Amino acid sequence: MRIKEIKKTLQSGKLLLGTFIMEFGVPSIATVMASAGSDFIIVDMEHSTFTMETVGRIVRAARGSDLPSIVRVPAIERHFISRALDAGATGVMIPRIESRKNVEDVVEWAKYAPEGDRGVAFGIGHTDYGDFRKLDGVKYTKQANEDLLIVVQIETAKSIENLDEIFSVGGIDAILVGPYDLSTSMGISGQLEHPRMINAIEEIINKAKQYKIILGCYVNDFESGKRWVDAGMRLLACGNEAFYLTLKFAEEAEKFRKYIYTN
Repeated sequence: MRIKEIKKTLQSGKLLLGTFIMEFGVPSIATVMASAGSDFIIVDMEHSTFTMETVGRIVRAARGSDLPSIVRVPAIERHFISRALDAGATGVMIPRIESRKNVEDVVEWAKYAPEGDRGVAFGIGHTDYGDFRKLDGVKYTKQANEDLLIVVQIETAKSIENLDEIFSVGGIDAILVGPYDLSTSMGISGQLEHPRMINAIEEIINKAKQYKIILGCYVNDFESGKRWVDAGMRLLACGNEAFYLTLKFAEEAEKFRKYIYTN
Protein backbone atom coordinates (compact mmCIF):
# COMPACT_ATOMS: atom_id res chain seq x y z
CA MET A 1 0.00 0.00 0.00
CA ARG A 2 1.67 3.18 -1.17
CA ILE A 3 0.92 6.30 0.86
CA LYS A 4 -0.72 8.25 -1.94
CA GLU A 5 -2.84 5.30 -3.04
CA ILE A 6 -4.81 4.82 0.17
CA LYS A 7 -7.77 7.02 -0.80
CA LYS A 8 -8.03 5.57 -4.31
CA THR A 9 -7.82 2.06 -2.90
CA LEU A 10 -10.60 2.75 -0.42
CA GLN A 11 -12.74 4.40 -3.07
CA SER A 12 -12.32 1.34 -5.30
CA GLY A 13 -14.04 -0.77 -2.64
CA LYS A 14 -11.04 -2.83 -1.58
CA LEU A 15 -10.59 -3.82 2.05
CA LEU A 16 -7.78 -2.11 3.96
CA LEU A 17 -6.58 -3.59 7.23
CA GLY A 18 -4.40 -1.86 9.77
CA THR A 19 -3.84 -1.60 13.50
CA PHE A 20 -3.41 0.95 16.26
CA ILE A 21 0.03 1.89 17.56
CA MET A 22 -0.47 2.66 21.24
CA GLU A 23 2.47 1.42 23.30
CA PHE A 24 5.66 1.04 21.27
CA GLY A 25 6.67 4.61 20.61
CA VAL A 26 9.71 3.79 18.49
CA PRO A 27 10.10 4.56 14.78
CA SER A 28 10.84 0.95 13.91
CA ILE A 29 7.28 -0.09 14.81
CA ALA A 30 6.17 1.43 11.51
CA THR A 31 8.69 -0.66 9.59
CA VAL A 32 7.68 -3.76 11.53
CA MET A 33 4.01 -3.27 10.63
CA ALA A 34 4.86 -2.57 7.00
CA SER A 35 6.82 -5.83 6.90
CA ALA A 36 3.86 -7.63 8.48
CA GLY A 37 1.65 -6.51 5.59
CA SER A 38 -0.36 -3.83 7.33
CA ASP A 39 -2.11 -1.49 4.89
CA PHE A 40 -1.86 1.43 7.32
CA ILE A 41 -1.21 2.28 10.95
CA ILE A 42 -3.14 4.52 13.30
CA VAL A 43 -0.79 6.33 15.66
CA ASP A 44 -2.92 6.89 18.73
CA MET A 45 -2.59 10.06 20.78
CA GLU A 46 -5.93 9.66 22.55
CA HIS A 47 -5.16 6.59 24.63
CA SER A 48 -1.35 6.54 24.67
CA THR A 49 1.42 8.45 26.39
CA PHE A 50 2.85 9.58 23.04
CA THR A 51 4.08 13.13 22.67
CA MET A 52 3.99 14.92 19.33
CA GLU A 53 7.73 14.29 19.04
CA THR A 54 7.12 10.54 19.39
CA VAL A 55 4.36 10.69 16.80
CA GLY A 56 6.60 12.62 14.41
CA ARG A 57 9.30 9.96 14.58
CA ILE A 58 6.86 7.13 13.91
CA VAL A 59 5.31 9.06 11.03
CA ARG A 60 8.76 9.68 9.50
CA ALA A 61 9.57 5.97 9.64
CA ALA A 62 6.18 5.17 8.10
CA ARG A 63 6.91 7.51 5.22
CA GLY A 64 10.27 5.81 4.76
CA SER A 65 8.46 2.45 4.53
CA ASP A 66 5.77 3.93 2.25
CA LEU A 67 3.20 2.95 4.85
CA PRO A 68 0.17 5.24 5.26
CA SER A 69 0.00 6.68 8.77
CA ILE A 70 -3.13 8.12 10.32
CA VAL A 71 -2.77 10.05 13.56
CA ARG A 72 -5.66 9.83 15.98
CA VAL A 73 -5.54 13.19 17.70
CA PRO A 74 -6.53 13.40 21.38
CA ALA A 75 -9.08 16.18 20.93
CA ILE A 76 -10.74 18.35 18.30
CA GLU A 77 -8.21 21.16 18.37
CA ARG A 78 -6.39 22.94 15.56
CA HIS A 79 -2.85 22.43 16.84
CA PHE A 80 -3.17 18.66 17.15
CA ILE A 81 -4.45 18.33 13.59
CA SER A 82 -1.99 20.73 11.98
CA ARG A 83 1.07 19.37 13.77
CA ALA A 84 0.24 15.77 12.88
CA LEU A 85 -0.13 16.69 9.22
CA ASP A 86 2.96 18.89 9.21
CA ALA A 87 4.92 15.94 10.60
CA GLY A 88 3.95 14.04 7.45
CA ALA A 89 0.94 11.94 8.46
CA THR A 90 -1.17 10.64 5.60
CA GLY A 91 -4.29 11.63 7.45
CA VAL A 92 -5.94 12.32 10.76
CA MET A 93 -8.56 10.48 12.77
CA ILE A 94 -10.80 12.54 15.00
CA PRO A 95 -12.47 10.90 18.02
CA ARG A 96 -15.95 11.63 19.37
CA ILE A 97 -17.41 13.61 16.48
CA GLU A 98 -20.89 14.68 17.57
CA SER A 99 -21.97 17.69 15.51
CA ARG A 100 -21.79 19.60 12.25
CA LYS A 101 -19.53 22.15 13.94
CA ASN A 102 -17.05 19.42 14.88
CA VAL A 103 -16.74 18.34 11.24
CA GLU A 104 -16.54 21.90 9.93
CA ASP A 105 -13.70 22.68 12.33
CA VAL A 106 -11.76 19.55 11.38
CA VAL A 107 -12.02 20.23 7.65
CA GLU A 108 -11.07 23.88 8.11
CA TRP A 109 -7.96 23.04 10.13
CA ALA A 110 -6.85 20.08 8.02
CA LYS A 111 -7.16 21.54 4.52
CA TYR A 112 -5.37 24.42 2.89
CA ALA A 113 -7.25 27.40 1.42
CA PRO A 114 -9.59 27.70 -0.36
CA GLU A 115 -11.09 24.48 1.08
CA GLY A 116 -9.90 25.23 4.61
CA ASP A 117 -7.52 27.34 6.66
CA ARG A 118 -4.58 25.05 7.43
CA GLY A 119 -1.46 26.98 8.31
CA VAL A 120 1.36 26.83 5.77
CA ALA A 121 4.89 25.71 6.64
CA PHE A 122 7.01 24.21 3.88
CA GLY A 123 10.46 22.64 4.11
CA ILE A 124 9.49 20.34 7.02
CA GLY A 125 8.28 16.76 7.45
CA HIS A 126 5.24 16.78 5.19
CA THR A 127 7.27 18.14 2.24
CA ASP A 128 10.18 15.79 3.02
CA TYR A 129 12.41 18.77 3.73
CA GLY A 130 14.58 19.99 0.87
CA ASP A 131 14.65 23.49 -0.62
CA PHE A 132 11.07 24.70 -0.27
CA ARG A 133 11.86 27.73 -2.45
CA LYS A 134 11.66 25.38 -5.43
CA LEU A 135 8.24 24.13 -4.39
CA ASP A 136 5.20 25.19 -6.39
CA GLY A 137 3.02 26.19 -3.46
CA VAL A 138 -0.24 26.42 -5.40
CA LYS A 139 0.22 22.98 -6.95
CA TYR A 140 1.42 21.45 -3.69
CA THR A 141 -1.44 22.67 -1.50
CA LYS A 142 -4.03 21.59 -4.08
CA GLN A 143 -2.53 18.10 -4.26
CA ALA A 144 -2.19 17.90 -0.47
CA ASN A 145 -5.90 18.61 -0.07
CA GLU A 146 -6.72 15.86 -2.56
CA ASP A 147 -4.40 13.29 -0.94
CA LEU A 148 -5.41 14.03 2.65
CA LEU A 149 -7.44 11.34 4.43
CA ILE A 150 -9.87 12.64 7.05
CA VAL A 151 -11.40 9.91 9.22
CA VAL A 152 -13.96 10.79 11.88
CA GLN A 153 -15.15 8.52 14.63
CA ILE A 154 -18.76 7.83 15.50
CA GLU A 155 -18.63 6.55 19.06
CA THR A 156 -21.27 8.18 21.24
CA ALA A 157 -25.05 8.09 21.56
CA LYS A 158 -25.10 11.79 20.65
CA SER A 159 -23.23 10.99 17.44
CA ILE A 160 -25.96 8.51 16.50
CA GLU A 161 -28.62 11.16 17.09
CA ASN A 162 -26.81 13.58 14.75
CA LEU A 163 -25.74 11.31 11.89
CA ASP A 164 -27.47 13.33 9.16
CA GLU A 165 -26.00 16.54 10.50
CA ILE A 166 -22.49 15.04 10.66
CA PHE A 167 -22.50 13.20 7.32
CA SER A 168 -23.99 16.03 5.28
CA VAL A 169 -21.18 18.52 5.90
CA GLY A 170 -18.75 17.21 3.27
CA GLY A 171 -15.00 16.81 3.53
CA ILE A 172 -15.13 13.49 5.39
CA ASP A 173 -13.37 10.64 3.61
CA ALA A 174 -14.21 7.81 5.99
CA ILE A 175 -16.07 6.97 9.18
CA LEU A 176 -14.63 4.65 11.81
CA VAL A 177 -17.03 3.25 14.39
CA GLY A 178 -15.66 3.04 17.93
CA PRO A 179 -17.71 0.17 19.38
CA TYR A 180 -16.34 0.24 22.92
CA ASP A 181 -16.93 3.95 23.45
CA LEU A 182 -20.28 3.70 21.71
CA SER A 183 -21.46 0.80 23.85
CA THR A 184 -20.35 2.61 27.01
CA SER A 185 -22.15 5.78 25.94
CA MET A 186 -25.29 3.69 25.41
CA GLY A 187 -25.07 2.17 28.90
CA ILE A 188 -24.10 -1.31 27.70
CA SER A 189 -20.32 -1.07 28.03
CA GLY A 190 -18.41 -3.82 26.21
CA GLN A 191 -21.57 -5.64 25.11
CA LEU A 192 -20.72 -5.50 21.42
CA GLU A 193 -23.29 -8.14 20.49
CA HIS A 194 -26.14 -6.40 22.30
CA PRO A 195 -29.13 -5.85 19.97
CA ARG A 196 -29.03 -2.10 20.60
CA MET A 197 -25.38 -2.01 19.55
CA ILE A 198 -26.03 -4.01 16.40
CA ASN A 199 -28.96 -1.74 15.54
CA ALA A 200 -26.87 1.39 16.11
CA ILE A 201 -24.04 0.18 13.87
CA GLU A 202 -26.51 -0.87 11.18
CA GLU A 203 -27.99 2.64 11.33
CA ILE A 204 -24.50 4.09 10.81
CA ILE A 205 -23.93 1.74 7.86
CA ASN A 206 -27.18 2.78 6.20
CA LYS A 207 -26.44 6.48 6.64
CA ALA A 208 -22.88 6.08 5.34
CA LYS A 209 -24.22 4.38 2.21
CA GLN A 210 -26.77 7.16 1.77
CA TYR A 211 -24.06 9.82 1.89
CA LYS A 212 -21.52 7.66 -0.02
CA ILE A 213 -18.94 7.78 2.76
CA ILE A 214 -16.45 4.95 3.26
CA LEU A 215 -17.13 3.10 6.47
CA GLY A 216 -14.83 1.28 8.87
CA CYS A 217 -14.75 -0.10 12.37
CA TYR A 218 -12.45 -1.17 15.17
CA VAL A 219 -12.47 -4.98 15.51
CA ASN A 220 -10.64 -7.36 17.81
CA ASP A 221 -10.05 -10.13 15.29
CA PHE A 222 -11.30 -11.77 12.09
CA GLU A 223 -14.14 -13.56 13.86
CA SER A 224 -15.60 -10.33 15.25
CA GLY A 225 -14.89 -8.32 12.10
CA LYS A 226 -16.21 -10.61 9.37
CA ARG A 227 -19.80 -9.51 9.96
CA TRP A 228 -18.92 -5.89 9.26
CA VAL A 229 -16.86 -6.72 6.18
CA ASP A 230 -19.93 -8.52 4.83
CA ALA A 231 -21.96 -5.39 5.66
CA GLY A 232 -19.70 -3.26 3.48
CA MET A 233 -17.08 -1.89 5.85
CA ARG A 234 -13.75 -1.42 4.09
CA LEU A 235 -11.47 0.28 6.63
CA LEU A 236 -10.75 -2.06 9.52
CA ALA A 237 -8.54 -1.22 12.49
CA CYS A 238 -7.76 -4.58 14.06
CA GLY A 239 -6.44 -4.57 17.63
CA ASN A 240 -3.20 -2.84 18.55
CA GLU A 241 0.46 -3.78 18.53
CA ALA A 242 0.69 -4.57 22.26
CA PHE A 243 -2.46 -6.70 22.08
CA TYR A 244 -1.03 -8.85 19.30
CA LEU A 245 2.34 -9.24 20.99
CA THR A 246 0.52 -10.42 24.11
CA LEU A 247 -1.63 -12.87 22.16
CA LYS A 248 1.24 -14.33 20.16
CA PHE A 249 3.55 -14.78 23.13
CA ALA A 250 0.75 -16.31 25.23
CA GLU A 251 -0.03 -18.72 22.40
CA GLU A 252 3.58 -19.90 22.01
CA ALA A 253 4.17 -20.04 25.77
CA GLU A 254 1.12 -22.26 26.21
CA LYS A 255 2.49 -24.70 23.62
CA PHE A 256 5.79 -25.01 25.53
CA ARG A 257 4.03 -25.50 28.85
CA LYS A 258 1.74 -28.18 27.46
CA TYR A 259 4.73 -29.90 25.90
CA ILE A 260 6.65 -29.91 29.18
CA TYR A 261 3.76 -31.30 31.22
CA THR A 262 2.76 -33.98 28.72
CA ASN A 263 6.25 -35.38 27.97
